[in-house]
Amino acid sequence: MKLQYKLSIPSPENHLAHVKITAKREEGENQLKLFIPSWSPGSYLMREYGRNVRWLKVENSKGERVYHEQLDRGIWLIDWDKSDLVNSNESEFTVEYEIYCHELTVRTSHIDKSHAFIHGPSVFMGFLDKQMLDPTLEVIINPLWSKISTGLTDISPKRDIFLYTAKDYDTFIDAPLEIGCHETDGFMVEGIPHELAFFGESILHNNNMKGDIREIVDHIQKTMGGIPYEKYCFMTHLAPGLFGGLEHLNSTALQFCSYSITDKKGYQEWLELVAHEYFHLWNVKRIRPIELGPFDYTKEALTKMHWLTEGLTSFMDQLFIFRTDFYTLDEYLDCIKENINRYLSVPGRKFHSLEDSSFNSWIKLYRPDENHNNSSISYYLKGGLVFFALNILMLESKKSVIDLVELLWQRYLVNPEVGVKEDEVFDLLEEVSGKEVRDQFVHMIKSTEDIDFEALLNKVNVEVEYEKSKVDLGFNPEFKGDRVFVKSVELDGPAYKSGLNAGDEILSVNGLRFLKGNFEKKDKYFLVDKTYSLIVSRLGYVTDINIVTGKTQKKLKALKTTNKELSTELLKGRMPK
Repeated sequence: MKLQYKLSIPSPENHLAHVKITAKREEGENQLKLFIPSWSPGSYLMREYGRNVRWLKVENSKGERVYHEQLDRGIWLIDWDKSDLVNSNESEFTVEYEIYCHELTVRTSHIDKSHAFIHGPSVFMGFLDKQMLDPTLEVIINPLWSKISTGLTDISPKRDIFLYTAKDYDTFIDAPLEIGCHETDGFMVEGIPHELAFFGESILHNNNMKGDIREIVDHIQKTMGGIPYEKYCFMTHLAPGLFGGLEHLNSTALQFCSYSITDKKGYQEWLELVAHEYFHLWNVKRIRPIELGPFDYTKEALTKMHWLTEGLTSFMDQLFIFRTDFYTLDEYLDCIKENINRYLSVPGRKFHSLEDSSFNSWIKLYRPDENHNNSSISYYLKGGLVFFALNILMLESKKSVIDLVELLWQRYLVNPEVGVKEDEVFDLLEEVSGKEVRDQFVHMIKSTEDIDFEALLNKVNVEVEYEKSKVDLGFNPEFKGDRVFVKSVELDGPAYKSGLNAGDEILSVNGLRFLKGNFEKKDKYFLVDKTYSLIVSRLGYVTDINIVTGKTQKKLKALKTTNKELSTELLKGRMPK
Protein backbone atom coordinates (compact mmCIF):
# COMPACT_ATOMS: atom_id res chain seq x y z
CA MET A 1 0.00 0.00 0.00
CA LYS A 2 1.52 3.29 -1.13
CA LEU A 3 1.07 6.15 1.34
CA GLN A 4 1.77 9.80 0.61
CA TYR A 5 2.06 11.94 3.73
CA LYS A 6 1.90 15.70 3.89
CA LEU A 7 2.89 17.48 7.11
CA SER A 8 2.12 21.13 7.81
CA ILE A 9 2.42 23.24 10.95
CA PRO A 10 0.65 26.53 10.16
CA SER A 11 0.46 27.80 13.76
CA PRO A 12 3.32 26.30 15.78
CA GLU A 13 2.44 28.39 18.85
CA ASN A 14 -0.64 26.15 19.18
CA HIS A 15 1.52 22.98 19.15
CA LEU A 16 -0.57 21.29 16.45
CA ALA A 17 0.65 19.21 13.51
CA HIS A 18 -1.67 18.76 10.53
CA VAL A 19 -1.20 15.49 8.68
CA LYS A 20 -2.78 14.42 5.40
CA ILE A 21 -2.37 10.89 4.03
CA THR A 22 -3.29 10.08 0.44
CA ALA A 23 -3.74 6.39 -0.43
CA LYS A 24 -5.66 3.95 -2.62
CA ARG A 25 -7.73 0.95 -1.61
CA GLU A 26 -7.76 -2.23 -3.62
CA GLU A 27 -10.75 -3.15 -5.75
CA GLY A 28 -13.46 -4.68 -3.58
CA GLU A 29 -11.71 -3.60 -0.38
CA ASN A 30 -14.44 -1.84 1.57
CA GLN A 31 -12.89 -1.80 5.05
CA LEU A 32 -9.50 -0.66 6.30
CA LYS A 33 -8.15 -0.23 9.81
CA LEU A 34 -6.19 2.92 10.49
CA PHE A 35 -3.88 3.10 13.52
CA ILE A 36 -1.41 5.29 15.32
CA PRO A 37 1.31 3.47 17.32
CA SER A 38 0.87 3.10 21.06
CA TRP A 39 4.60 2.86 21.73
CA SER A 40 8.02 3.56 20.23
CA PRO A 41 10.74 0.97 19.51
CA GLY A 42 13.53 1.49 22.02
CA SER A 43 11.19 2.93 24.67
CA TYR A 44 9.19 0.19 26.30
CA LEU A 45 6.06 1.88 27.65
CA MET A 46 2.55 2.10 26.21
CA ARG A 47 2.41 5.85 25.57
CA GLU A 48 -0.94 5.81 23.74
CA TYR A 49 -0.12 8.49 21.17
CA GLY A 50 -3.73 8.40 20.00
CA ARG A 51 -4.66 10.49 23.04
CA ASN A 52 -3.21 13.53 21.26
CA VAL A 53 -5.41 13.27 18.13
CA ARG A 54 -7.82 16.22 18.10
CA TRP A 55 -9.92 15.44 15.04
CA LEU A 56 -9.83 13.06 12.10
CA LYS A 57 -11.69 12.87 8.80
CA VAL A 58 -11.67 10.57 5.77
CA GLU A 59 -12.72 11.63 2.26
CA ASN A 60 -12.63 10.15 -1.22
CA SER A 61 -10.94 11.99 -4.09
CA LYS A 62 -14.21 13.83 -4.85
CA GLY A 63 -14.35 15.33 -1.37
CA GLU A 64 -17.11 13.04 -0.08
CA ARG A 65 -16.90 11.93 3.54
CA VAL A 66 -16.15 8.25 4.12
CA TYR A 67 -17.60 6.63 7.24
CA HIS A 68 -15.16 5.88 10.05
CA GLU A 69 -15.42 5.02 13.72
CA GLN A 70 -12.94 4.45 16.51
CA LEU A 71 -12.62 0.80 17.50
CA ASP A 72 -9.91 0.91 20.13
CA ARG A 73 -7.23 3.18 21.56
CA GLY A 74 -5.49 4.49 18.47
CA ILE A 75 -7.43 2.30 15.98
CA TRP A 76 -10.15 3.50 13.57
CA LEU A 77 -12.28 1.52 11.10
CA ILE A 78 -12.83 3.09 7.68
CA ASP A 79 -15.94 1.53 6.10
CA TRP A 80 -17.07 2.31 2.54
CA ASP A 81 -20.18 0.10 2.88
CA LYS A 82 -21.52 2.37 5.61
CA SER A 83 -20.75 5.53 3.63
CA ASP A 84 -23.34 7.51 1.68
CA LEU A 85 -21.29 8.15 -1.46
CA VAL A 86 -22.19 9.22 -4.97
CA ASN A 87 -18.79 8.07 -6.20
CA SER A 88 -18.68 4.78 -4.32
CA ASN A 89 -16.09 3.20 -6.62
CA GLU A 90 -13.41 5.82 -6.05
CA SER A 91 -10.26 4.02 -4.96
CA GLU A 92 -8.23 7.05 -3.88
CA PHE A 93 -8.95 8.56 -0.49
CA THR A 94 -7.39 10.87 2.07
CA VAL A 95 -7.08 10.78 5.83
CA GLU A 96 -6.57 14.09 7.59
CA TYR A 97 -6.05 14.76 11.26
CA GLU A 98 -4.57 17.18 13.76
CA ILE A 99 -2.37 15.99 16.59
CA TYR A 100 -1.13 17.87 19.64
CA CYS A 101 2.66 17.92 20.09
CA HIS A 102 4.01 19.66 23.18
CA GLU A 103 6.23 17.23 25.09
CA LEU A 104 9.97 17.64 24.63
CA THR A 105 11.42 14.15 25.08
CA VAL A 106 13.21 11.85 22.64
CA ARG A 107 10.10 9.63 22.35
CA THR A 108 7.45 12.34 21.87
CA SER A 109 6.96 15.29 19.55
CA HIS A 110 7.36 18.95 20.42
CA ILE A 111 6.16 21.98 18.46
CA ASP A 112 6.40 25.64 19.38
CA LYS A 113 7.51 28.82 17.62
CA SER A 114 11.17 27.94 18.05
CA HIS A 115 11.12 24.55 16.26
CA ALA A 116 9.31 21.31 15.58
CA PHE A 117 10.68 17.94 16.63
CA ILE A 118 8.63 15.21 14.98
CA HIS A 119 8.98 11.73 16.48
CA GLY A 120 7.42 9.45 13.85
CA PRO A 121 5.43 6.95 15.98
CA SER A 122 3.73 9.80 17.85
CA VAL A 123 2.52 11.58 14.69
CA PHE A 124 2.23 9.36 11.61
CA MET A 125 -0.64 6.88 11.27
CA GLY A 126 -0.59 3.69 9.21
CA PHE A 127 -2.86 0.81 8.22
CA LEU A 128 -3.08 -2.50 10.06
CA ASP A 129 -2.23 -5.69 8.21
CA LYS A 130 -0.83 -3.82 5.21
CA GLN A 131 2.61 -3.66 3.66
CA MET A 132 3.24 0.07 3.48
CA LEU A 133 6.14 0.28 1.04
CA ASP A 134 7.99 3.38 -0.19
CA PRO A 135 5.97 6.00 1.70
CA THR A 136 6.71 9.63 0.88
CA LEU A 137 6.55 12.68 3.13
CA GLU A 138 6.19 16.26 1.97
CA VAL A 139 6.81 18.87 4.65
CA ILE A 140 5.13 22.22 4.07
CA ILE A 141 7.69 24.21 6.01
CA ASN A 142 6.47 27.15 8.08
CA PRO A 143 7.88 30.55 6.98
CA LEU A 144 9.41 30.88 10.47
CA TRP A 145 11.84 28.09 9.67
CA SER A 146 14.49 27.33 7.07
CA LYS A 147 15.84 23.77 7.42
CA ILE A 148 15.06 20.14 8.20
CA SER A 149 17.42 17.53 9.64
CA THR A 150 16.42 13.87 9.37
CA GLY A 151 17.61 10.40 8.48
CA LEU A 152 14.92 10.07 5.80
CA THR A 153 16.02 9.91 2.16
CA ASP A 154 15.73 13.32 0.52
CA ILE A 155 14.07 13.16 -2.92
CA SER A 156 13.24 16.87 -3.20
CA PRO A 157 13.21 17.96 -6.87
CA LYS A 158 14.33 21.49 -5.93
CA ARG A 159 15.55 23.40 -2.88
CA ASP A 160 12.25 25.01 -1.88
CA ILE A 161 10.47 21.64 -1.65
CA PHE A 162 11.03 19.26 1.24
CA LEU A 163 10.19 15.75 0.03
CA TYR A 164 11.41 12.52 1.62
CA THR A 165 10.95 8.77 1.37
CA ALA A 166 11.79 5.50 3.13
CA LYS A 167 11.65 1.85 2.12
CA ASP A 168 8.66 1.02 4.35
CA TYR A 169 6.52 2.29 7.23
CA ASP A 170 8.85 0.92 9.94
CA THR A 171 11.81 2.79 8.47
CA PHE A 172 9.69 5.89 7.87
CA ILE A 173 8.60 6.37 11.48
CA ASP A 174 12.08 5.42 12.69
CA ALA A 175 13.54 8.69 11.34
CA PRO A 176 12.63 11.75 13.44
CA LEU A 177 12.72 15.24 11.99
CA GLU A 178 14.17 18.41 13.49
CA ILE A 179 12.55 21.41 11.75
CA GLY A 180 13.50 25.02 12.40
CA CYS A 181 16.46 27.38 12.24
CA HIS A 182 18.74 25.14 14.27
CA GLU A 183 22.53 25.10 14.01
CA THR A 184 23.91 22.42 11.71
CA ASP A 185 27.38 21.10 11.03
CA GLY A 186 28.88 17.82 9.97
CA PHE A 187 31.85 15.66 9.10
CA MET A 188 32.79 12.73 6.89
CA VAL A 189 33.94 9.29 8.05
CA GLU A 190 34.93 6.73 5.40
CA GLY A 191 33.29 8.96 2.79
CA ILE A 192 29.94 8.86 4.62
CA PRO A 193 28.28 12.16 5.67
CA HIS A 194 27.36 12.69 9.33
CA GLU A 195 25.12 15.65 10.12
CA LEU A 196 25.08 17.42 13.48
CA ALA A 197 21.88 19.32 14.30
CA PHE A 198 21.71 21.36 17.52
CA PHE A 199 18.52 22.91 18.88
CA GLY A 200 18.88 25.10 21.98
CA GLU A 201 21.89 26.65 23.63
CA SER A 202 24.55 25.68 26.15
CA ILE A 203 26.69 27.85 28.37
CA LEU A 204 29.89 28.79 26.54
CA HIS A 205 32.52 26.07 26.69
CA ASN A 206 35.79 25.05 25.02
CA ASN A 207 34.84 21.46 24.21
CA ASN A 208 35.38 20.30 20.64
CA MET A 209 32.00 18.58 20.27
CA LYS A 210 32.28 18.03 16.53
CA GLY A 211 35.79 16.60 16.69
CA ASP A 212 35.03 14.42 19.70
CA ILE A 213 31.85 12.98 18.18
CA ARG A 214 33.79 12.25 15.00
CA GLU A 215 36.47 10.42 16.98
CA ILE A 216 33.84 8.29 18.73
CA VAL A 217 32.13 7.48 15.43
CA ASP A 218 35.44 6.55 13.81
CA HIS A 219 36.49 4.31 16.70
CA ILE A 220 33.16 2.46 16.94
CA GLN A 221 32.78 1.92 13.21
CA LYS A 222 36.32 0.54 13.00
CA THR A 223 35.61 -1.73 15.97
CA MET A 224 32.48 -3.00 14.19
CA GLY A 225 34.20 -3.41 10.82
CA GLY A 226 32.60 -0.63 8.81
CA ILE A 227 29.57 1.64 8.41
CA PRO A 228 26.15 0.08 7.63
CA TYR A 229 24.38 3.25 6.41
CA GLU A 230 24.62 5.87 3.69
CA LYS A 231 24.27 8.88 6.01
CA TYR A 232 23.79 9.54 9.72
CA CYS A 233 22.19 12.39 11.67
CA PHE A 234 22.83 13.36 15.30
CA MET A 235 19.90 15.50 16.50
CA THR A 236 20.59 17.21 19.85
CA HIS A 237 18.30 19.24 22.09
CA LEU A 238 20.06 21.39 24.68
CA ALA A 239 18.10 22.87 27.59
CA PRO A 240 18.52 23.01 31.39
CA GLY A 241 17.73 19.69 33.04
CA LEU A 242 17.37 17.62 29.87
CA PHE A 243 18.83 14.14 29.54
CA GLY A 244 17.97 11.26 27.25
CA GLY A 245 18.58 9.49 23.99
CA LEU A 246 16.77 7.23 21.56
CA GLU A 247 18.35 5.18 18.82
CA HIS A 248 17.19 5.05 15.21
CA LEU A 249 18.32 3.16 12.12
CA ASN A 250 20.56 5.95 10.76
CA SER A 251 20.08 8.75 13.27
CA THR A 252 19.64 9.46 16.94
CA ALA A 253 17.80 11.98 19.09
CA LEU A 254 19.84 13.22 22.06
CA GLN A 255 18.92 15.55 24.91
CA PHE A 256 21.34 17.05 27.41
CA CYS A 257 21.54 19.75 30.05
CA SER A 258 22.86 23.09 28.77
CA TYR A 259 24.86 23.63 31.95
CA SER A 260 26.26 20.12 32.47
CA ILE A 261 28.06 20.15 29.14
CA THR A 262 30.48 22.79 30.47
CA ASP A 263 31.66 20.58 33.35
CA LYS A 264 34.36 17.96 32.64
CA LYS A 265 32.42 15.06 34.15
CA GLY A 266 29.22 16.30 32.56
CA TYR A 267 30.88 16.48 29.16
CA GLN A 268 32.24 12.96 29.55
CA GLU A 269 28.70 11.79 30.33
CA TRP A 270 27.56 13.57 27.16
CA LEU A 271 30.15 11.63 25.17
CA GLU A 272 28.94 8.41 26.83
CA LEU A 273 25.42 9.24 25.65
CA VAL A 274 26.67 9.82 22.10
CA ALA A 275 28.54 6.49 22.15
CA HIS A 276 25.55 4.68 23.67
CA GLU A 277 23.05 5.78 21.05
CA TYR A 278 25.49 5.45 18.16
CA PHE A 279 26.43 1.87 19.12
CA HIS A 280 22.70 1.07 19.19
CA LEU A 281 22.63 1.30 15.40
CA TRP A 282 24.45 -2.06 15.48
CA ASN A 283 23.11 -3.46 18.74
CA VAL A 284 19.26 -3.17 18.72
CA LYS A 285 18.61 -1.58 15.33
CA ARG A 286 20.27 -4.54 13.63
CA ILE A 287 21.46 -7.13 16.16
CA ARG A 288 18.27 -7.58 18.19
CA PRO A 289 16.25 -10.07 20.23
CA ILE A 290 13.84 -12.01 18.05
CA GLU A 291 10.82 -10.40 19.77
CA LEU A 292 11.84 -6.87 18.73
CA GLY A 293 10.69 -6.81 15.13
CA PRO A 294 8.71 -6.97 12.98
CA PHE A 295 6.73 -4.67 15.27
CA ASP A 296 3.15 -4.71 16.40
CA TYR A 297 2.72 -1.10 17.42
CA THR A 298 -0.59 -1.77 19.19
CA LYS A 299 0.69 -4.03 21.98
CA GLU A 300 3.77 -4.69 24.08
CA ALA A 301 6.77 -6.53 22.62
CA LEU A 302 7.88 -8.64 25.59
CA THR A 303 11.43 -9.96 25.71
CA LYS A 304 13.74 -11.39 28.37
CA MET A 305 16.79 -10.11 26.52
CA HIS A 306 17.15 -6.44 27.41
CA TRP A 307 20.39 -7.50 29.08
CA LEU A 308 21.61 -7.64 25.46
CA THR A 309 19.86 -4.53 24.08
CA GLU A 310 20.68 -2.14 26.91
CA GLY A 311 23.00 -4.01 29.26
CA LEU A 312 25.61 -4.62 26.57
CA THR A 313 25.22 -1.06 25.27
CA SER A 314 25.57 0.42 28.76
CA PHE A 315 28.86 -1.43 29.17
CA MET A 316 30.13 -0.57 25.72
CA ASP A 317 29.42 3.17 25.93
CA GLN A 318 31.78 3.66 28.89
CA LEU A 319 34.30 1.25 27.39
CA PHE A 320 34.35 3.21 24.12
CA ILE A 321 34.98 6.47 25.99
CA PHE A 322 37.80 4.73 27.87
CA ARG A 323 39.29 3.20 24.71
CA THR A 324 39.28 6.61 22.98
CA ASP A 325 41.06 8.10 26.03
CA PHE A 326 38.27 10.50 26.95
CA TYR A 327 38.43 8.64 30.28
CA THR A 328 41.69 8.00 32.08
CA LEU A 329 42.04 4.70 33.91
CA ASP A 330 41.19 6.38 37.22
CA GLU A 331 38.11 8.05 35.70
CA TYR A 332 36.93 4.78 34.18
CA LEU A 333 37.40 2.96 37.48
CA ASP A 334 35.42 5.72 39.16
CA CYS A 335 32.57 5.03 36.74
CA ILE A 336 32.71 1.33 37.59
CA LYS A 337 32.78 2.15 41.31
CA GLU A 338 29.66 4.31 40.96
CA ASN A 339 27.89 1.57 38.98
CA ILE A 340 28.69 -1.07 41.61
CA ASN A 341 27.57 1.22 44.45
CA ARG A 342 24.27 1.90 42.69
CA TYR A 343 23.81 -1.84 42.19
CA LEU A 344 24.51 -2.57 45.87
CA SER A 345 22.00 0.11 46.92
CA VAL A 346 19.07 -1.60 45.12
CA PRO A 347 17.35 -4.28 47.28
CA GLY A 348 15.30 -5.35 44.27
CA ARG A 349 18.37 -7.13 42.86
CA LYS A 350 17.52 -9.95 45.31
CA PHE A 351 14.12 -10.53 43.70
CA HIS A 352 14.49 -9.92 39.96
CA SER A 353 17.04 -11.49 37.69
CA LEU A 354 18.10 -9.70 34.52
CA GLU A 355 15.58 -11.78 32.60
CA ASP A 356 12.81 -10.82 35.03
CA SER A 357 13.74 -7.16 34.83
CA SER A 358 13.73 -7.31 31.03
CA PHE A 359 10.37 -9.04 30.75
CA ASN A 360 8.74 -6.59 33.16
CA SER A 361 10.21 -3.43 31.65
CA TRP A 362 6.80 -2.25 30.41
CA ILE A 363 5.31 -2.21 33.91
CA LYS A 364 8.35 -1.62 36.11
CA LEU A 365 11.44 0.11 34.71
CA TYR A 366 9.42 2.53 32.57
CA ARG A 367 6.75 3.02 35.26
CA PRO A 368 8.77 3.37 38.47
CA ASP A 369 7.11 4.15 41.79
CA GLU A 370 8.41 4.54 45.34
CA ASN A 371 8.73 0.75 45.72
CA HIS A 372 10.50 0.07 42.43
CA ASN A 373 14.00 -0.30 43.89
CA ASN A 374 12.64 -2.76 46.46
CA SER A 375 11.22 -5.10 43.83
CA SER A 376 13.38 -4.95 40.70
CA ILE A 377 16.75 -4.00 39.24
CA SER A 378 17.55 -1.96 36.15
CA TYR A 379 18.77 -4.05 33.20
CA TYR A 380 20.79 -1.02 32.13
CA LEU A 381 22.67 -1.01 35.44
CA LYS A 382 23.05 -4.71 36.22
CA GLY A 383 23.29 -5.61 32.54
CA GLY A 384 26.23 -3.25 32.09
CA LEU A 385 27.96 -4.68 35.15
CA VAL A 386 27.39 -8.27 33.97
CA PHE A 387 29.14 -7.46 30.68
CA PHE A 388 31.91 -5.72 32.64
CA ALA A 389 32.30 -8.97 34.59
CA LEU A 390 32.17 -11.02 31.38
CA ASN A 391 34.91 -8.88 29.83
CA ILE A 392 37.19 -9.87 32.71
CA LEU A 393 36.18 -13.54 32.62
CA MET A 394 36.95 -13.72 28.89
CA LEU A 395 40.52 -12.54 29.45
CA GLU A 396 41.51 -16.04 30.53
CA SER A 397 40.80 -17.21 26.96
CA LYS A 398 42.60 -14.11 25.62
CA LYS A 399 39.30 -12.72 24.33
CA SER A 400 36.98 -9.84 25.24
CA VAL A 401 33.36 -8.76 24.90
CA ILE A 402 34.34 -7.07 21.65
CA ASP A 403 35.09 -10.51 20.20
CA LEU A 404 31.57 -11.61 21.16
CA VAL A 405 30.09 -8.46 19.58
CA GLU A 406 31.97 -9.18 16.35
CA LEU A 407 30.49 -12.69 16.22
CA LEU A 408 27.00 -11.30 16.86
CA TRP A 409 27.48 -8.87 13.98
CA GLN A 410 28.66 -11.64 11.65
CA ARG A 411 25.60 -13.68 12.62
CA TYR A 412 23.35 -10.68 11.82
CA LEU A 413 24.91 -10.23 8.38
CA VAL A 414 24.16 -13.87 7.54
CA ASN A 415 20.50 -13.59 8.57
CA PRO A 416 19.54 -9.92 8.97
CA GLU A 417 15.77 -10.43 8.84
CA VAL A 418 15.59 -12.69 11.91
CA GLY A 419 16.38 -11.60 15.44
CA VAL A 420 18.68 -13.50 17.76
CA LYS A 421 17.62 -15.93 20.51
CA GLU A 422 19.38 -16.02 23.87
CA ASP A 423 20.77 -19.52 23.30
CA GLU A 424 22.44 -18.25 20.12
CA VAL A 425 24.22 -15.58 22.17
CA PHE A 426 25.29 -18.16 24.74
CA ASP A 427 26.48 -20.52 22.01
CA LEU A 428 28.58 -17.79 20.40
CA LEU A 429 30.11 -16.99 23.78
CA GLU A 430 30.98 -20.65 24.31
CA GLU A 431 32.51 -20.74 20.84
CA VAL A 432 34.84 -17.86 21.65
CA SER A 433 35.58 -18.43 25.35
CA GLY A 434 34.50 -21.90 26.39
CA LYS A 435 31.74 -23.58 28.37
CA GLU A 436 32.88 -22.41 31.81
CA VAL A 437 32.61 -18.74 30.84
CA ARG A 438 29.25 -19.43 29.19
CA ASP A 439 27.91 -21.05 32.37
CA GLN A 440 29.09 -18.16 34.54
CA PHE A 441 27.51 -15.61 32.20
CA VAL A 442 24.20 -17.48 32.03
CA HIS A 443 24.14 -17.70 35.82
CA MET A 444 24.59 -13.93 36.17
CA ILE A 445 21.69 -13.32 33.79
CA LYS A 446 19.25 -15.85 35.18
CA SER A 447 19.96 -15.72 38.92
CA THR A 448 19.58 -13.11 41.66
CA GLU A 449 22.85 -14.00 43.39
CA ASP A 450 25.23 -11.12 44.00
CA ILE A 451 28.29 -10.88 41.79
CA ASP A 452 31.70 -10.95 43.47
CA PHE A 453 33.05 -7.79 41.90
CA GLU A 454 36.02 -7.63 44.26
CA ALA A 455 37.33 -11.01 43.07
CA LEU A 456 36.81 -10.01 39.45
CA LEU A 457 38.58 -6.68 39.90
CA ASN A 458 41.53 -8.45 41.52
CA LYS A 459 41.95 -10.40 38.26
CA VAL A 460 42.77 -7.12 36.48
CA ASN A 461 45.10 -5.88 39.23
CA VAL A 462 42.51 -3.59 40.84
CA GLU A 463 42.02 -3.50 44.60
CA VAL A 464 38.84 -2.42 46.37
CA GLU A 465 38.75 0.02 49.27
CA TYR A 466 35.49 0.24 51.24
CA GLU A 467 33.93 3.20 53.00
CA LYS A 468 33.35 3.13 56.74
CA SER A 469 29.71 2.63 57.66
CA LYS A 470 27.68 5.69 58.64
CA VAL A 471 24.34 6.18 60.34
CA ASP A 472 21.36 5.15 58.22
CA LEU A 473 17.70 6.17 58.47
CA GLY A 474 16.65 3.94 55.57
CA PHE A 475 14.73 6.36 53.38
CA ASN A 476 15.32 8.73 50.49
CA PRO A 477 14.10 12.26 51.13
CA GLU A 478 12.18 14.73 49.03
CA PHE A 479 12.46 18.36 50.03
CA LYS A 480 9.75 20.99 49.61
CA GLY A 481 11.51 24.13 50.68
CA ASP A 482 12.96 23.18 54.08
CA ARG A 483 10.31 20.53 54.75
CA VAL A 484 11.41 16.89 54.69
CA PHE A 485 9.23 14.22 53.08
CA VAL A 486 9.85 10.51 52.64
CA LYS A 487 10.22 9.84 48.91
CA SER A 488 10.92 6.11 49.15
CA VAL A 489 11.67 3.55 51.85
CA GLU A 490 14.47 1.01 51.56
CA LEU A 491 13.49 -2.62 52.06
CA ASP A 492 14.40 -3.94 55.56
CA GLY A 493 16.00 -0.63 56.53
CA PRO A 494 15.28 1.40 59.69
CA ALA A 495 12.41 3.37 58.10
CA TYR A 496 10.87 0.18 56.67
CA LYS A 497 10.98 -1.55 60.07
CA SER A 498 9.58 1.47 61.88
CA GLY A 499 6.59 1.84 59.57
CA LEU A 500 7.50 5.08 57.82
CA ASN A 501 5.67 5.42 54.50
CA ALA A 502 6.48 7.13 51.25
CA GLY A 503 4.72 10.50 51.37
CA ASP A 504 5.15 11.02 55.11
CA GLU A 505 6.37 14.44 56.21
CA ILE A 506 8.79 14.31 59.15
CA LEU A 507 7.83 17.19 61.43
CA SER A 508 10.09 16.59 64.41
CA VAL A 509 12.68 14.29 66.00
CA ASN A 510 12.64 13.92 69.79
CA GLY A 511 10.48 17.04 69.98
CA LEU A 512 12.81 19.16 67.80
CA ARG A 513 11.65 20.55 64.45
CA PHE A 514 13.23 18.52 61.63
CA LEU A 515 14.20 20.40 58.47
CA LYS A 516 16.29 19.90 55.35
CA GLY A 517 19.53 21.05 56.98
CA ASN A 518 19.06 18.57 59.82
CA PHE A 519 18.67 15.67 57.40
CA GLU A 520 21.73 16.73 55.43
CA LYS A 521 23.76 16.62 58.68
CA LYS A 522 22.24 13.38 59.96
CA ASP A 523 25.72 11.83 60.39
CA LYS A 524 26.43 14.55 62.93
CA TYR A 525 23.08 14.54 64.75
CA PHE A 526 22.18 10.82 64.89
CA LEU A 527 23.87 7.84 66.53
CA VAL A 528 23.81 4.24 65.26
CA ASP A 529 21.47 1.73 66.95
CA LYS A 530 19.59 4.36 68.91
CA THR A 531 15.82 4.91 69.16
CA TYR A 532 14.38 8.27 68.09
CA SER A 533 10.81 9.50 68.39
CA LEU A 534 9.40 11.04 65.20
CA ILE A 535 6.25 13.04 64.67
CA VAL A 536 5.06 12.68 61.09
CA SER A 537 2.18 14.01 59.04
CA ARG A 538 0.46 11.30 56.97
CA LEU A 539 -2.63 11.96 54.85
CA GLY A 540 -3.30 15.05 56.92
CA TYR A 541 -3.09 13.25 60.26
CA VAL A 542 -0.28 13.62 62.78
CA THR A 543 1.16 10.44 64.28
CA ASP A 544 4.11 9.24 66.41
CA ILE A 545 6.68 6.74 65.11
CA ASN A 546 9.77 5.33 66.79
CA ILE A 547 12.76 4.55 64.57
CA VAL A 548 15.91 2.63 65.45
CA THR A 549 18.82 3.87 63.36
CA GLY A 550 21.12 1.47 61.54
CA LYS A 551 24.33 1.41 59.52
CA THR A 552 24.73 2.11 55.83
CA GLN A 553 25.35 -0.91 53.61
CA LYS A 554 28.76 -1.81 52.22
CA LYS A 555 29.93 0.82 49.77
CA LEU A 556 33.04 1.15 47.63
CA LYS A 557 35.23 4.12 48.43
CA ALA A 558 37.86 3.67 45.73
CA LEU A 559 39.26 1.30 43.13
CA LYS A 560 43.05 1.37 42.97
CA THR A 561 45.75 -0.32 40.94
CA THR A 562 49.49 -0.55 41.43
CA ASN A 563 50.14 -1.26 37.74
CA LYS A 564 48.15 1.23 35.68
CA GLU A 565 49.55 0.12 32.35
CA LEU A 566 48.57 -3.51 32.92
CA SER A 567 45.11 -2.67 34.28
CA THR A 568 44.46 -0.29 31.39
CA GLU A 569 45.23 -2.92 28.77
CA LEU A 570 43.20 -5.62 30.53
CA LEU A 571 40.14 -3.44 31.11
CA LYS A 572 40.20 -2.27 27.51
CA GLY A 573 39.96 -5.92 26.52
CA ARG A 574 43.52 -6.18 25.27
CA MET A 575 46.03 -8.78 26.36
CA PRO A 576 49.30 -7.16 27.42
CA LYS A 577 52.26 -7.65 25.11
